[in-house]
Amino acid sequence: MNRIVKYIYHFLKNLFHKVNYFYHSINKPTPIYIKNIKSGLKIHLGAGPINIQGWINIDARDYPHTHLVANNFSLAEFVDGSISEIYMCHVLEHFSFVEADLLLRNFKKKLCVGGLIRISVPSFDSLIDTYLGNNKNIDFVKMALMGGQDYEFNFHKSIYNYQSLKKLLEESGYSDVTSWDTIIDFGVDLGDWSNKSFPSSNGLIDVSLNLKGINKIA
Repeated sequence: MNRIVKYIYHFLKNLFHKVNYFYHSINKPTPIYIKNIKSGLKIHLGAGPINIQGWINIDARDYPHTHLVANNFSLAEFVDGSISEIYMCHVLEHFSFVEADLLLRNFKKKLCVGGLIRISVPSFDSLIDTYLGNNKNIDFVKMALMGGQDYEFNFHKSIYNYQSLKKLLEESGYSDVTSWDTIIDFGVDLGDWSNKSFPSSNGLIDVSLNLKGINKIA
């Protein structure tokens, strides 16, 4: 009986992935061409439907533009010191605080000297402002705070504000940690969460906290 249950489970799981892949093949995300192009191996972690050209798109879901399907983001496929840039938008919060620390330390090993990590996460301060600016209506912030919860990996395990994320990056070995802007850094709107805003009685509030750091030492 257990064999039959396992067979049915794996059959349905494979069928789901095939249907999902077929759906996304028909509805292919529009390729995004970054204007501020830099040389080197560039990794887009947790790419989801955002199809950045010239970058290796890695995600737990198998989109047509996904080059590598993975959910632990160990980057074991890449040798140490081989990556020039890592970009992850609204990904770090899907890992626990301990996991996030281990991830960032491992990413530093994978980056070349002078390599850059660019991170965007939900800003806890902005979520509070949005919550208070919408008469404490939790519906405005619940998904940004806890995840969309519409598939296996879309649940949040950690929260960040400027001070906590900056401290985490610095303790993980990154230097010159500073804020970044989507249009300035990439030259285009990527269509992801890095420059989205929430409405409130106090006007639009930026959803994301965007910080970047440099690996100055091998």
